[in-house]
Amino acid sequence: METDRQGMSAEERRGVDSGRNQLFSHWSVCGLSCRGTGSEECLCERHDGRRPVPEHLGALPGRGGVGNRGEEQAQHAAEIGADGIAVIAPFFLKPWNKDVLINFLKEVAAAAPALPFYYYHIPALTGVKIRAEELLDGIQDKIPSFQGLKFSDTDLLDFGQCVDQNRQQQFAFLFGVDEKIFVSDQQLLSALVMGATGAVGSTYNYLGKKTKQMLEAFERKDFSSALNHQFCIQRFINFVVKLGFGVSQTKAIMTLVSGIPMGPPRLPLQKASREFTDKAEAKLKSLDFLSCTDLKDGNMDACS
Repeated sequence: METDRQGMSAEERRGVDSGRNQLFSHWSVCGLSCRGTGSEECLCERHDGRRPVPEHLGALPGRGGVGNRGEEQAQHAAEIGADGIAVIAPFFLKPWNKDVLINFLKEVAAAAPALPFYYYHIPALTGVKIRAEELLDGIQDKIPSFQGLKFSDTDLLDFGQCVDQNRQQQFAFLFGVDEKIFVSDQQLLSALVMGATGAVGSTYNYLGKKTKQMLEAFERKDFSSALNHQFCIQRFINFVVKLGFGVSQTKAIMTLVSGIPMGPPRLPLQKASREFTDKAEAKLKSLDFLSCTDLKDGNMDACS
């Protein structure tokens, strides 16, 4: 997710920093994944993609592209001190088999060999249907810095086989069904049962507390409570999906709960309507995800 810092006063910038800290403490967010799908990275101008983003240190900011852009972004991630990079498959001229895709990933990883490298598997958006299970077979022999997978697909058979066939590798298996097509929150409990070691998703920015409660219940083997938390999350997701839910709407909700102006979406995306924001706010309150004191006086005109 991208904040709109242009034209902000010093006080507003401090508000952004305060809001970021609130994500970590109050909302139970434990890490930032920068310049992912929710940031509209594929719609950014080239200079936007290279702009330093110190507020996202500790994120996974790399994105696969065409030509040498992926390598440039990997180098940039290393320069600003990121903890790792996650790379998607090229989605215009697509790799047609596993070997071609691995060769592409290998080139990007080699540009920042000291950074942990993750493959971002999101076939619904890239159109690359190569199964993650197939890709992981022997991948560390070709990409020594490979550390894991962000799995953004609903194929839990493929996900389960990734976990089952790589138990000795200690890979991270991060579940993150993308909110533009699906929503990661709605299936996370199922992914945990299949062996997910973590999750990445924009909805955790405002559903983090409830998600953490679900994770804690799962860890103590209180599966009934975990399921109830999952169902509660699904009630909100189901509600906003019926209204029409995507990156623009996520920006609006983020501004609502944090006060951080996320800015308008880039074309062809359209601004979230005020009607959507009002209904989403009411639903969050009705499910006890928000109290009146949680809400911030954000600049809603910037994104709705």
